[in-house]
Amino acid sequence: MRAIMIKKYVSPLIGFLALCTAGSILAQALPAATEGAGTLKRKTVEETIISKLQQARPDMKLGAVRPSPIAGLYQVQVVGGPVLYVTPEGDKFIAGEVFTVQPTGFAKYEDPGLVVERKKLLASVKPKDSIIFKAKGKTKAVVYVFTDVDCGYCRKLNSQMNAYTDQGQQMPGYTDLGIEVRYLAYPRAGIPSPSADKLVTAWCSKDQQKTLTMLKEDQPVPNVTCDNPVAAEFELGGKLGVNGTPAIWMPNGEMRPGYMPPAELAKELGIL
Repeated sequence: MRAIMIKKYVSPLIGFLALCTAGSILAQALPAATEGAGTLKRKTVEETIISKLQQARPDMKLGAVRPSPIAGLYQVQVVGGPVLYVTPEGDKFIAGEVFTVQPTGFAKYEDPGLVVERKKLLASVKPKDSIIFKAKGKTKAVVYVFTDVDCGYCRKLNSQMNAYTDQGQQMPGYTDLGIEVRYLAYPRAGIPSPSADKLVTAWCSKDQQKTLTMLKEDQPVPNVTCDNPVAAEFELGGKLGVNGTPAIWMPNGEMRPGYMPPAELAKELGIL
């Protein structure tokens, strides 16, 4: 557009002089900006974006920059925060979720690159570092759930681990439907915090399931500590883009933020 405007409103002679002037200025600046090979080092788009964002918010930890599903924008994951969709100049961004428009409705877009990365990380998680609620009977699916003890929907999810009553009707819980739930620690208040101390207590208890449930029911439990994975799992959640709890990590690497009722989760997993 800029080139069109110059062509339309400025005479060819003035345009030529402007180019000569710009070339002269660049030539004067070149020695100070060159490297040993004598070539001008220019910042890549990725470097520009990271530089601009970190200049504005030095405290913000950022993941890798890569092209986004929206043409003309790049995306970068804020560790423990949202995905930012940023202009190539790094001077503007949009924070939020991307949806695809399909004939049957809207669907949340999952970045294929991020899903592959999540699957690799999923393979590295040791079951012994999670608090496991095993499925009753045959295990049809395994999900990891980032949880906090002081989060309302985390408590609701935990209260429906087994059969529960909803409006006077008996409903099957996650374990009844063949879903094995493996909890990972994600204290939303960060580390250190009272929430983190409670999660450490649950992970360090002899009966982890019982202690975690008691804490989520606001029952008093004395704090204990030991060598535990709480801090590492909190960091892992940040890398994956978790910024709230519960966050359900599906077997295919996709993330489902927020609470999902047992039957709805079973349908998502294709087992109901």
